[in-house]
Formats: sequence, structure tokens, C-alpha cells
Amino acid sequence: MTELLRVAVPLMLSAGSQSLMNAVDRIILAGCSEEALAAVTPASMLQWTVVCIPMGTILYANTFISQFDGAGQKRQMMVSLWQAIWLALLCGILLLVCLPFSRPLLALSGHTPAIVELEAVYFNTLCAGSPVFLLATALSCFFNGRRRTTVVMGISFSAVIVNFIVDYLLVYGIGPFPELGIRGAALATILARCCEVVVYVVLILREARRESLPLMSSRSLDLHLLRKILRYGVPSGVHYFLDNSGFTLFLLIVGNLSSQDLAATNLAFSVNGLIFIPLLGFGTAIQTLVGHHIGAGKVTSAQHTTRNAVLMGLVWTVSTGLLLVLFPEFCLKPFFLFADPESGTGANVTELAKTASVLLQFVAVYSVFDALAVVFSSALRGAGDTTYPMVITLLASWLVMVLPALLIIQSESATISKLWLTSTINIVMTGVLMWHRYASGRWKQIHLIMNSSEEKPQQVAQPLPNSFKPIQTAE
Repeated sequence: MTELLRVAVPLMLSAGSQSLMNAVDRIILAGCSEEALAAVTPASMLQWTVVCIPMGTILYANTFISQFDGAGQKRQMMVSLWQAIWLALLCGILLLVCLPFSRPLLALSGHTPAIVELEAVYFNTLCAGSPVFLLATALSCFFNGRRRTTVVMGISFSAVIVNFIVDYLLVYGIGPFPELGIRGAALATILARCCEVVVYVVLILREARRESLPLMSSRSLDLHLLRKILRYGVPSGVHYFLDNSGFTLFLLIVGNLSSQDLAATNLAFSVNGLIFIPLLGFGTAIQTLVGHHIGAGKVTSAQHTTRNAVLMGLVWTVSTGLLLVLFPEFCLKPFFLFADPESGTGANVTELAKTASVLLQFVAVYSVFDALAVVFSSALRGAGDTTYPMVITLLASWLVMVLPALLIIQSESATISKLWLTSTINIVMTGVLMWHRYASGRWKQIHLIMNSSEEKPQQVAQPLPNSFKPIQTAE
């Protein structure tokens, strides 16, 4: 339990910083207009959906780094980091292709033209910053995989501070800064990510010198290792994609009820994010520790870590769920700090709070099963079992949530509560099925890496062309 707490708590707080960034955007934009508040969550979820396949693939380098670290193979650990870096840069550039298609795609949602335009502005700005976001993700694997999670936490919270300050200045045009509205919120997020990248680079260079790690000499493409990262990482990324794309479509479907229902759903999802996104950091810790123990040949320790994680996850979600049930208005109050009901320009606070309070009851129920889904799917991915979580997410998210929601929205009796019921059933089913897979024990038969004595010669590609080589620095 001590080891799990030491690794998991900083990662939960670090992942929670992402939800804080999202919440800051919503809090500040609530003072702009109800349309801006309604637009920000669908746009950010669409951006997250677009980026999550490469992100999930890159993050899986964390498992290889943790297993090589547990096995004492330091060179392969650094080679794994570089494969993540190259993937991040390549995928980040390729994602820029999405920019011309955002407006036609968002227009299919049926949202009003004003909301579609705001969604497109926010999405395009965030998508343009994808290379920076993915590079920060890749660099974080160096510390996460080695269980140095307090470093990641410190960097993440520094980014939150930068995001909040720049967000406020650019959204409202304070002082010499231009008033950019929703575009300013997205730019603030990108600038915060740039700060993360700079700090990560400085710290990794320092660590490499101090520990004599082969940082620059490991920078070539290792085709054998890259194929393995892609083999196990792509299903992990597709898992994220299926989950996020399902919820993105769900949001777009809700938008067909009314802008107020969409804004209330955005608020409920924002509160849910404060509960769920720390669970993602928790999942990264589980994946890291399970991978480390398996790399060291300690399957029993991996099982012990998972059991402790289940207990911690349930304590977290049950406690926060009770808070949502007993004090829903208190949980929503921070989102209306910048909303002025008397001005007539911000969101309709009274009606939004009333609808969102009902939706928080759904959040309180399904968060418990969310914890089970995150814990068991993370343990499976840490062992290399990435295909099953992907398949379960596909079946539950699309067949249990998206398809029924489409049928409901076309009926005359469609309500926000009926739509949210499909989301709740989806998460409950996912949690139960992830537990069933873990309990089967099939993950114990998977071997991602070999022991040093069994290690095959490296299959290294030719050095990169000079134009793609990083600047040489002293190690």
C-alpha cells in the first residue's frame, strides 16, 4: 500500500491538474456567454478524441520503461523513451491535417451555427498545439516509468498556474493583452504545455548526466522495440479513442435537446472530470507498478498492488459521490464565479445549476464503476493485455451508450435524464467486464520483454537524416 500511495498520489494530483485546466476554461468562459460554455466541452472532447490514439500509444512506452527499469536494462529504457519522442513529433505533425475538417464535422452535430463556430475555433487552436502536447506526454514517461512521479506532479501544477494566469488575461483582454474569448482559453493551454516541455527537457538532461544514462547515444530508431510499442500501444490508444469518441458523440447528441441541456451536461462532465481524471493518473501508477513488478518477475506483487488499488479507488469515488449527492450546488458553485446573472451576458446560473444538480446524481453512481474499470484495465495494460480492454470499450461505449442515445434523441419523449441513463449503464458494464477479465488470470501469460540473458541483438535502423537529428549536447 505504501508503494502504491507514494507513486499514485502524485500522479493523481498531476492528472487532476489536467482537469483543473479544463475547469479553469469553463469557469472563465462562463462569464463570456452560455454559447461559449456550451461549446468548450464538445470541442475539447473532440480534440481529446483525435489525439488519444497517438497519446495512448506514446504513453505505452511508460510500460516498457517501467519493465526495463525493473529488469535493470537501462539502455533499453532510454531507447524506449526516444521511440516515444519520435512518435510524438511525427503524430503531432500529422494531426494538423484535421484542421480543415473541424467545421464540417462539428456542423453535423446539429448545434446552432454560433456554437459550431466557437467549437471549431477552440478545437483548431488546441489541435494546432498537438505536437507540444504529445511531446510533453512522451517526456513524462521518463519519470513516470521510473516511479519518479513527484517530478511530474510538480511540473503539471506549474503548468496549471501558467494556464490560469494566461487564460484570464487572454479571454477577457486584461491590460495590453487582446480579448480573444474562447480562442484565448485554448492558447493558454498550449502555452502551459510549452512550459512543461522546456522543464522536462532540462530535468532529463540533468538526470542523464547525473546517472550516466546513454541519452543521446540511444536516440536512433529501434525498429524491433518500436514495433512492440506499436503492437501493444496502439490497442491501448484505440481503447482511449473508443471511450472518448463515444462520449464526444454523446455530447453532440445531447446538444440536439437545447443549448441549456448541453451547457448543464458540460458542467456535470467538468465536475466528473475532477473525479475521473485523477483516476487516470491513478491508472498510470497501477500500470507502472504492475509493469515494474512483472519486469522484475514478481507477479504476486503485481496482484497485491491491484488489490490495494481497488480499495483506494473505491474510497475515492464513494467519498466524492456522497459529496455530489449531498451538496450538488456547492460542487457547482465554482463554475459560476465569473457569471453575472444581472448583466444578461453570462450563463443562466439558476436553470443550469438546477439541471446540472440532477446530472450529478448519475455521476455519483457511475463513478464507483469507473474506478473499477480504470484499476483493472490499467493492471491489464501493465501486463501487456491491451486488446481486451479495447474490445470491451468498443462494445459498451457504442452499443450500450451511443446507439441507444441516438434512438432516444429521435423520439418525442427524449429527456436529458434518459440520455444520461445510457451513459451510466455503459460505465457500469465496463467496470464489471474489466474485473472479469482480470480475474481470469490470462494476463499472467504475457511477456513484453526478455531477461538480459535472453535479449536478442538490437534491430536498429540507420541513423536519422541530419535534418531530423536532435542537437548534440554533452551527456
